[in-house]
Amino acid sequence: MIYQKPKGTRDLFGFELERLETVNSIARRFFKKSGYQELKIPWVIDKRVYVLIPEGTASVWRAFIENKLSLPARFLYIGSMFRKERPQKGRYREFEQIGIELLGESQPFYDAEIIEQAKRFLEIIGAYDFFIEINSIGCPKCRSAYKNILKSYLKPHMNTICTDCQRRFGKNFLRIFDCKEETCQKIYDRAPMITDHLCLECREHYAHVKKYLGIFKVDSKENKKLVRGLDYYTRTVFEFKQKGLGAQDTIIAGGRYDLLMKELGGSDIPCLGWAMGPERMLLALPQDVPQLEDRTSIYIAVIGERYVETMLKVRDTLVKNDFICVMAAPEDSIKDQLRQANRLKVDYVILYGEDEAEKGMYAIKDMKTGEQHSIVPDQLLQFLKKS
Repeated sequence: MIYQKPKGTRDLFGFELERLETVNSIARRFFKKSGYQELKIPWVIDKRVYVLIPEGTASVWRAFIENKLSLPARFLYIGSMFRKERPQKGRYREFEQIGIELLGESQPFYDAEIIEQAKRFLEIIGAYDFFIEINSIGCPKCRSAYKNILKSYLKPHMNTICTDCQRRFGKNFLRIFDCKEETCQKIYDRAPMITDHLCLECREHYAHVKKYLGIFKVDSKENKKLVRGLDYYTRTVFEFKQKGLGAQDTIIAGGRYDLLMKELGGSDIPCLGWAMGPERMLLALPQDVPQLEDRTSIYIAVIGERYVETMLKVRDTLVKNDFICVMAAPEDSIKDQLRQANRLKVDYVILYGEDEAEKGMYAIKDMKTGEQHSIVPDQLLQFLKKS
């Protein structure tokens, strides 16, 4: 009997395996410093049944509910996933995936933060020739009203669009925008878009996400046809696309999925995250993937939205000097921010608000000793490097 690997799978060994494991190792160290706890997902349903999971998000939520974990929570998962579609270059039936999940945070600051974290991670592993697309697909209230608007537009075109789109419109109507048929795309190019028909709450949320991306200095392009194929996605969706990979150019995809917890039988809890295919990413990376050294971790507690830009400059300076930085949403209370800093087990917390701005100082708390110092901006790097 001749044994051979199933179609759409591959053996990993030698230099190719080393590159993949290097990327996984960097992900573990980078996201651990950003407060993410790694989670391993089981494939066994019972002693006779094994499930080949297509993505990690639902399994992360299942683990959260079953183990009665506390909020907010940050998880990282790395492992094999599976798809049934036809294999293509960089798109296998069994494939590696790196994903992060941020549970319990509804503020638009965090939508922008996970996008910015993805950008920094890609830059660390040597990926630069990529671009970011974003969109908002609203909430159930938005989509219900928008579906009627879109239905009216498509009524005279129903016999022209492909049979897949006709079927999708009845089941998950936003998925028609994923169609690759040229005839369909020409029709959808002129269609009303959900981004232009958001309710007030979703419109304000989306505006704040774009505002924070600007503050983070993350360049992105709005793609009003960018959607998701699962109903539990809400509001922000985004994709990172790598130039030079052809049609299969998406290397990171994610967004907000505030409806998933209810689908799994839990309470109404917000969630957002993204997933990356490192195997496809490696097709566009240089042969040598840089290593990430252990670095001091800093949590920046911002007391007031007007100080975000000032502290982002501080964070960028610290990152350039090999520190890992996590920045809090300014809408959170200082008590909540310090509680999160404790949970993340950072080395130092920089506190900055009205008092510090008036004094021209940073308040720095050593999380190991509990000591607090007042440091002038020019001495910040010197203080942290000596510590």
